Amino acid sequence: MDMIQGTAAMWVDALTAGKVWEQEFDAPRFRKAFVTLSQTRRQWPAPADFFEAIPPREQLALTKQPLPADPDSLEMKKRFAELAKVLGMPS
Repeated sequence: MDMIQGTAAMWVDALTAGKVWEQEFDAPRFRKAFVTLSQTRRQWPAPADFFEAIPPREQLALTKQPLPADPDSLEMKKRFAELAKVLGMPS
């Protein structure tokens, strides 16, 4: 039992040193990494093996679509006037 506790403590230290994990984003990644390790390793893996197996976080794809902006539109003129009023500038 002491060996199991020591191994668990070592894994906790290795996985948390200098890292910030977020359960919502990282729990599925942890599961995938351990499934990968269970299918590819015949011996107990080291934390370095885990870091190699963990997939990257999914990120939203950024598109290069232009954002339409018309500074001469009535809506933008109203916003500029409100901003000028807040800043105490003549509009």
